[in-house]
Amino acid sequence: MPAIIKKSPRLKLEVLPNHDTSVTGGLIAVEVLAQQFGLWPKLAALTVLDPRRDRSRGFGPEVIAGQIITALCSGGTSLVDSERLNADPLAKQLFGVPKFADESQVGEWLRGQTDRSVAAVRALNRELVAWIDGRVARRRLQHGGQDELFCR
Repeated sequence: MPAIIKKSPRLKLEVLPNHDTSVTGGLIAVEVLAQQFGLWPKLAALTVLDPRRDRSRGFGPEVIAGQIITALCSGGTSLVDSERLNADPLAKQLFGVPKFADESQVGEWLRGQTDRSVAAVRALNRELVAWIDGRVARRRLQHGGQDELFCR
C-alpha cells in the first residue's frame, strides 16, 4: 500500500458569520485556520513525529496528528472517535484522503512518540498560539478584562 499523505482538498474555503453552526461546520473552520497558519505542511516537516523510517507506506504524521486534532475539535474524547472520522465524507474530503487511520494505528503512532517529538509539537503549538494571539482582537481573549490566553 503506498503512503497516504494529506493532500489539498481543492476547495475554496471562506469563513463567514453564521449562527447555525454544526459539527461539520466546525471541521471547516478548523481546516481554514490550519491552512491559514500552514499547520499541515509544518506537521509534515516534523520528521521526528514519524517513528517509522519508511515513508513509502502508511499514514503521514500530518494525517494522524490532523485526525486527532479534528476528532478533538468535533467533540471526540477517545482514539475510537478519531477512527469514526472515516464515516464523515466531508472530513475525508477536507483532508484529501481516501481513509483515516484506525484506532489501533493511531494508538501505535502515539506510543511511538518520544520526548523529542513531544517537544517539537509543543514548540509548534507555541508558534500557533503566538500566531493566533497576533491576529485576534484582545477583547476576544479576555474574560472580565483579564487575558485568558496561556501557553506552556
